[in-house]
Amino acid sequence: MKSIVVFISMCLYISIGMMACKSSSNSCANTMCTADFRMITVTLKDSVGNDYIPDKVETYYNGTLIHQDSISSVPMQNVYTIIDDNNLQSLQLNINRDVTFKIIKNGSVKKQQGYVVKADCCHVSKVSGLDTIIVQ
Repeated sequence: MKSIVVFISMCLYISIGMMACKSSSNSCANTMCTADFRMITVTLKDSVGNDYIPDKVETYYNGTLIHQDSISSVPMQNVYTIIDDNNLQSLQLNINRDVTFKIIKNGSVKKQQGYVVKADCCHVSKVSGLDTIIVQ
């Protein structure tokens, strides 16, 4: 009898959760997110394939700085973050957004690259853009 009550309770909980997700495509109030933290990253290389080490990288959306790093996001792999889940509030829900990633060394922009990104209620994702940038 106890297992039937537990089973019915679980079914009810799952049903309510599914209905809450379908209630509004633009509302995150009842959304249950995973605990993982997502980053959109890029590898930087020079023209001969060696790691390119910038002084810093910056990401802009609508002319506003939304992310900045001065060290690699993945130690020993020369991978830099374009945006991450900390930027959810900077992007509108489920709309493709153009961002500009700038690579800076010695006080000047050495290269900039456009990306299309979007955010759902929980995570950012890349729609289009390079995985590796070659900096001359």
